[in-house]
Amino acid sequence: MLERNFPDTLKEREVDLQAIAMLLGLNPNCNTQGYELTFTGKALANTLYTTPVEVELSEEISQSKNRESTKNSIIIGDNLDVLKILKSAYYEKIKMIYIDPPYNTKSENFIYPDDFRKDYKKILREVGLLTLDDEGNEVESKALQTFCNITGSRSHSGWLSFILPRLKLARDLLRDDGVIFISIDDNEQANLKILCDEIFGEENFVAQVAWQNLDTIKNDSKYFSTNHENILVYAKNIFSAKIYGIKKTEKQRAYYKNYDNDSRGDYLLTPIHAKSGSENSRYEYTFRNGQTWVPPSGTYPRYSKERLQELEKDNRILLDPKGVKAPQRKTFWNETNDRMPPVSFWKYEDFGSTRQSNLELSNILTKGIFQNPKPTKLIYKILEIVTNQDNIILDFFAGSGTTAQAVMELNAEDGGNRKFILVQLPEPINENKNKTAYDFVKNELGKNEPKISDITIERINRAGEKLSKEELIASGVDIGYRVYSLKQKAKLSEEGSIIPHSATTSPQDIARNLALFAGKPLHTPLEQIISDKLFSCEDILCVVGIDKEVEKVILEEKNKAIFIDGYGNYTLESFLNLNIPNDERVNVVY
Repeated sequence: MLERNFPDTLKEREVDLQAIAMLLGLNPNCNTQGYELTFTGKALANTLYTTPVEVELSEEISQSKNRESTKNSIIIGDNLDVLKILKSAYYEKIKMIYIDPPYNTKSENFIYPDDFRKDYKKILREVGLLTLDDEGNEVESKALQTFCNITGSRSHSGWLSFILPRLKLARDLLRDDGVIFISIDDNEQANLKILCDEIFGEENFVAQVAWQNLDTIKNDSKYFSTNHENILVYAKNIFSAKIYGIKKTEKQRAYYKNYDNDSRGDYLLTPIHAKSGSENSRYEYTFRNGQTWVPPSGTYPRYSKERLQELEKDNRILLDPKGVKAPQRKTFWNETNDRMPPVSFWKYEDFGSTRQSNLELSNILTKGIFQNPKPTKLIYKILEIVTNQDNIILDFFAGSGTTAQAVMELNAEDGGNRKFILVQLPEPINENKNKTAYDFVKNELGKNEPKISDITIERINRAGEKLSKEELIASGVDIGYRVYSLKQKAKLSEEGSIIPHSATTSPQDIARNLALFAGKPLHTPLEQIISDKLFSCEDILCVVGIDKEVEKVILEEKNKAIFIDGYGNYTLESFLNLNIPNDERVNVVY
């Protein structure tokens, strides 16, 4: 049970009592020792994984595209909050996650500041990291001061504290056969690998891919020209993970020949000896033409003698008439799968390069608008390797929106119905750092406060339109999206009064958040039953307000679960009329 649900409580296959104590919110006093990654702020980072969110989703209708038919979603906001919001509806439903988090380059501060002092004072007080002196002033412990100093300094501890809770939430969202791909450079690769072993389980490690992202040598490099980035690949459950492989190309097809006019067509030749084996497995074999074969020195037969007889009888062994070359087995092209296992070194010719991706984005938007986005070809190939036609794909560091474009292009290619969810922080574009991007968003897109998320949405929009104009869109392929932002949830103030939902949060938004809480994904249709008060989402009713008409529908409806906004617009009398305490179908959501 621990291995499946809480792999971080196991260290080298042994139960870590300290990790369990931390998981339960206890003070870990045990002195157990073992192999693990420790860093300043790890306990607080783990706490962030479980803290409740104080925001909710609100649809930006004016920014959405084909909103009535699309099943794609773009969410603008801090991905830590978004992942928590999505968890109830998408728990173990995501087939593939790809992320390209900010690298720890030590050149600037994080753009995702997790401000413990501001947002988590209650937690800090509970664990003794924040206290009050006799005059009521807040006093930070030395541990908290140290952590707050390193989280914005591009230290290893700061970066790991930032990524840890997000990866734990990502693991929760993956299906049992799901796979996550994480791009990372050499600065944090080693630490991230150990952290992922802890979060996903060491046994669920799939591969570490070296992607050749540069197609030229950096001649100004002091030591080595670093021409690759790393992609860590982990499964939710290695025994359930499905790796479909990469589609074979004409380049692979060219290796298949027909040397003896075999009626079964072209084939690939492989030796019938191997480098591994035991002396007991060695034997001498005489073929029907009288030619005798003995494995070369230091090698062993690849097959048993009985299996070799079967292959010879089926004409699957090619012999050199002169007896010089070793016998080889035929593997026919038309008998092979159309996929082959991916290798762990990805060449830029097959997976794209940074130069190619910069050119690609220049053609879609404008030159110099975004620094070194990932090429669409890279994400397209990843999608090919692990997804089928109706999977959900998540990218919670969306950047320029490459993942969405790759999903649309692959759907256009194979007629699939893959759905994407993208999350991007509304990071302001600094005019001094990237005037091209700032001017593009402000002048061409007409945004008064240019943000990276504006580029994300525009790139996806133009990529979809490009596919349509080129008539590459198969019938029914989804190039739309609904855009959501984060707004403050309703809550109780410290004095006990109700702080209502944000003024721009609509009744439909409240109903959608109720549906998410009930486990209904964003692409599930939401139907309005009574204007601004009652909505239906599959087998549930979402109650935003209560009046006599709503009461009647709820009391007559016997087969649907009911989710009521705890801060909704209704009187105590109307609430009591529903006889809620005696109805197990009713859930009041705060």
